[in-house]
Amino acid sequence: MQKINRMGSVSPELRVGKPEARYKVVVIKVGTSSLLRKGHLHLSLLGALAETCADLTNSGFKVIVVTSGAVGAGCQVLGTTDKPTDLAGKQAMASIGMVRLMRMYDDFFTSVSQPIAQVLVSLDNLMDRTQYLNAQRTFQALLARDVIPIVNENDTIAVQDLKFGDNDTLSAHIASLTDADYLFLLTDVDGLYTGNPVNDPEATIIPLVENIEDLVVDTSDGAGTKFGTGGMATKIHAARLATASGCHTVVMHSNQLCHLTDIVINGASYGTLFLAVPQPLIGRKRWILLQKPADGQIVVNQKAEVALNNDKSLYGTHIISVAGSFTADEAVPLFIIDSEGELREFGRAIVNYSSNECEKLIGQQSDDFFDIVGYSGAESVAHRNNICLWIPGGEEANLMDFPEINMETHPSVTDLNELLSEKPKTPPPFSTSGSASGDSPKAPTE
Repeated sequence: MQKINRMGSVSPELRVGKPEARYKVVVIKVGTSSLLRKGHLHLSLLGALAETCADLTNSGFKVIVVTSGAVGAGCQVLGTTDKPTDLAGKQAMASIGMVRLMRMYDDFFTSVSQPIAQVLVSLDNLMDRTQYLNAQRTFQALLARDVIPIVNENDTIAVQDLKFGDNDTLSAHIASLTDADYLFLLTDVDGLYTGNPVNDPEATIIPLVENIEDLVVDTSDGAGTKFGTGGMATKIHAARLATASGCHTVVMHSNQLCHLTDIVINGASYGTLFLAVPQPLIGRKRWILLQKPADGQIVVNQKAEVALNNDKSLYGTHIISVAGSFTADEAVPLFIIDSEGELREFGRAIVNYSSNECEKLIGQQSDDFFDIVGYSGAESVAHRNNICLWIPGGEEANLMDFPEINMETHPSVTDLNELLSEKPKTPPPFSTSGSASGDSPKAPTE
């Protein structure tokens, strides 16, 4: 990972708040379950996608498509119905399938006179600050020319430890990178439900999520198809990343694609809308939040949560416990213990000390750090410039702050006041290991 200056003055790009954009950006992620139908590419879906993207572009919006389906398309080319289980096999199938996919994308988008470009990215590209900024400039250059980037992970060369793992997460990174206004996650269900609607007849759709921390839903069923890698847990994780970057996120059925333009232009409502935070991170702080989390965590006290929400640094006296293993300069998830005794991730920090050293610094004053670690290091465990919170300043999203969004158009909403009074509850943050299970770490026992 690129070294990060631990100290230093506050620069404009460290502040929060979405800058005034020259144009609005819409990112559309199409899942494998939507792109493949009965083992073949879903041609009518590709046609509808091309028309929708062209309509948005003609209306003055900039559009990016994040595509899945390369492995499934590769299996179709070779006439096999079994998805490879080994990394090399998946990469081979993806390289075969991406040729077929791009040919179909080019054919359909050319038919509506819309130029496209292929963009392949890998996680290590975006973890390096220089490459991140270069990718950002490339996207800006393409969008300025009204070219729609068709994005996929560079599966052929990515190694297991440096993979996004699923295109829901990739699309959230792209939305953050391009300062997008909307991220659409198209899938094979109508939105986020209180349970699996296939197995639970009592499950109901959740039309609006103002704060992901309030959700309690079952997301344990994993990928929707044998060729897919995502599931509802990965979509919630993607929504967390995107909304923290100031991007509204919509999970909706791909057969509702015809309504996408109406959502963006007229504020119509379909699927499940995750509202963007009102004061999103920008610049380097946003980049830090998107870093691959370390294999460890720091649990802090309530005093620390208040301090960090007020743009203060993290000190030894803030720490309750340290788990896992990490080195200095890694992005470590920060947790607090909520009122129910459960751990809740509320941010990440580039730390100045390793996990072993952080354990020794629990409850210690900065003046004692030299005697404890044996060298003259930073006076804070993490400097405030290197601390990023999922909800900056603790200010949650509120539908009333977005009058352009009309939730009353949602098929399931009959009473807006009732919708706003009944707060849905959601799963804990994505696990630090990157698992799609949605399991949260356990609170330490006394």
